[in-house]
Amino acid sequence: MSNIGLKIRRWLLSENGKKWLYLGSSTVTISLVLGHVLPHTILVTHYKELVQFYNKGISVPVSDVLLQRFEKTLDLLNIHKSERFRFEPFMASGFDMFSIGAPGRFGVHIGMPVNFRYNKEMDVDKSNIRVNQASVIWDTDEGRQLIKSLIVPENAQMYAIARDIKMRDSFKLCFDTAYAFFFCTMTYTTSTMLNQKLNLYVKPQALRFFSYGLVGLFSFGYYIMIKDLTQNYYEKKIDLELKELSPIFAEGGREFYTKILERNKALRILMGKEGESVYTALGNDNFFLRNKHLPIVQRKAFFEEKSGINEEVVAN
Repeated sequence: MSNIGLKIRRWLLSENGKKWLYLGSSTVTISLVLGHVLPHTILVTHYKELVQFYNKGISVPVSDVLLQRFEKTLDLLNIHKSERFRFEPFMASGFDMFSIGAPGRFGVHIGMPVNFRYNKEMDVDKSNIRVNQASVIWDTDEGRQLIKSLIVPENAQMYAIARDIKMRDSFKLCFDTAYAFFFCTMTYTTSTMLNQKLNLYVKPQALRFFSYGLVGLFSFGYYIMIKDLTQNYYEKKIDLELKELSPIFAEGGREFYTKILERNKALRILMGKEGESVYTALGNDNFFLRNKHLPIVQRKAFFEEKSGINEEVVAN
C-alpha cells in the first residue's frame, strides 16, 4: 500500500475521520429523503414542466372534454368542492398516466396521456409514434392492435384518473420517505456496531469493506422488498375501494387494463428481442426479481369478477 493510502486509512480510523464518515452518511441520508419529498412538494411545478406534453415548445392544455371527465371523476370520488383546488390535471408526454404531488397545499397533479384525446382510430397521430426509434408498420396485426389499444373508453379514463388521485392522496409518499431514511440509518448504524463489537478497525481493510458491502446489500434488498410490498398493498386497496365505490370505476378498471394488456402484447412483438425482456407473453410488465406492481392480468381479473360489476351496461 502506498504512503498516501496508509495516510488515508489512518485518517479514516481517527476520531476526525469517523466524524467525517458520520457526516457523509448523514448527508447521503438527507439527500435521499429530500429526493423523495422535494419533487412532490416545493419543486412540484418544475417537475411537472419536465413531464408535460409540448407541441412546438408550448405545453398542450387539457381539452374541455377531458376537463369534464376529470370533474366527473372528482364527483364520483365524493371530493368536496372546497377541496378540488388541490387536484389539477395536465397533459403528460407518452401513453401512460403520470401523477405527481402530495396531500396538502402543494396539491396533486394528474398527468393524462396523449392518447386520452383520441376518440377513434383516425385521431391517432401515427407519424409521431415510434418504437425503438423506428417507424411502426401499421399494416400488420401488431400495428393494428397497437392502434386499437390507444383508444381508451371514457369509463377507463375515469378509472385511471381516480386511481392516480387516490394513490397520490394517500400516505404512500410518507412511507417511501420513511423507508429511505430508516434503511440508510440502519446501514450506517449496523456497520458501526460491527466495527466496534468485532473490532474490525484492526482487521484487514478488505474484511471491513466486505462487511460494509454485506450490510448494504441486505439493507437495500430489504428496502426494495418493503417498498414493493407497500406499492402492491396500495394498488390492491385502491382497486377494491374504486370497485365498490361506483360501477363506472368497476367497468372502467376492466376496460383500462384490457387496453394496457393489448398494447403491451403488441409492443412485445414490435420491439423484437427487447420487447420480450420488457413484457411477458400475457402483457404483464417483466420485472427481474422485484415485484414493483401487481400483475396487470391480476388487476384486470379482479375487475372482471361479477360481484363488483353491474350486469347492465354502464352508460358513459
